[in-house]
Amino acid sequence: MADASNVRHDTIVVAERMSPAQVRALAEQKAQAQIGDDDMVAFLHLHGSRPVGGEYGTEVEWRYSYQVIPPGGAATDTAG
Repeated sequence: MADASNVRHDTIVVAERMSPAQVRALAEQKAQAQIGDDDMVAFLHLHGSRPVGGEYGTEVEWRYSYQVIPPGGAATDTAG
């Protein structure tokens, strides 16, 4: 089983018109920017979204989680 301390949770706010694939790509970029240069983001899962007000129209906030894999570490999918 994966070390729970390696699982992180975050949110990202995007335009309502973005597809889940586009949201996933942006979330992966945001997650990678928040971890060490040698670490890797693995098993990113989108958990759902909710509408939020936006300056330029409707935006949505997506919740997501991902596992951080240290250099040489093994990835273990913790999704059920």
